[in-house]
Amino acid sequence: MKNANKYAVTFRFGLQHALEYRSNFFLSLISAFVPAVVQYYIWSTVYKSYNDTTLFGYSYEQMIAYTILAAVVSKLVMTNMEHAVSNDIKTGGLNRYLIQPISYFGFRLCHYFGQKLLYIIGFIVIITLILFVSPASRQLEHEPERIVIFILSIVMAMIISFLLSFAVSAIAFWLADISYFFVVTSLVINVVSGGMFPLELFGEGFRSAISVLPFYYMIYWPVNVWTGIIPSSELWLGLLWQLGWSVVLGGVAYMSWKLGFKRYLGLGG
Repeated sequence: MKNANKYAVTFRFGLQHALEYRSNFFLSLISAFVPAVVQYYIWSTVYKSYNDTTLFGYSYEQMIAYTILAAVVSKLVMTNMEHAVSNDIKTGGLNRYLIQPISYFGFRLCHYFGQKLLYIIGFIVIITLILFVSPASRQLEHEPERIVIFILSIVMAMIISFLLSFAVSAIAFWLADISYFFVVTSLVINVVSGGMFPLELFGEGFRSAISVLPFYYMIYWPVNVWTGIIPSSELWLGLLWQLGWSVVLGGVAYMSWKLGFKRYLGLGG
């Protein structure tokens, strides 16, 4: 019970951290939708130029809905915690977690979800205002099953993203300066996850190849559950893929940190 209380406090700490830096929160909201607005005008021009009802398998309304939802989901699932974790490793900040009855993994996980709570509330309000007053709302599926799976898939996508980031952060045990590496990997993961545009733009072969990797289930798959691109027959299968990758990445994160701690000197803590 005491440990549970410690993690609850960590969750509240993450929420308070988000509230304290409200300017960052509002800037994040803006940074999510500015690219979406730019893409809205780009796709509007493209569809008018080609006079096609569908491009890359998407109608105009589906493409706009995807663009808006992908902008939102990418902000929700991306952790951006690699730099903080790397700093803890380099400065000895991990020391206090070695002597206290709370795991560093548990601290980061609860802090992550605590921070995201404010974002979830803000994005729900904004996405409701934007989607349901635009033509794109007609392309969203409103069956209870799809909505439930969409919500579950977002939660699972957040877990996958966290585990992936936690595993990648362990590289700091071996490399001294990896800030640029984190920037590059975050950008690449966002692109191959469908955070910028649908994966079909890279070709059907690429989309099929990516569909067996965790990136596919971080942004592209949850978004297209709601847009209706994902067939009904594949909805529950996709959740199983997310669960499977959560287990695999959890194992990878555990092993990478177990090996990393063998190199940990704990200097500066």
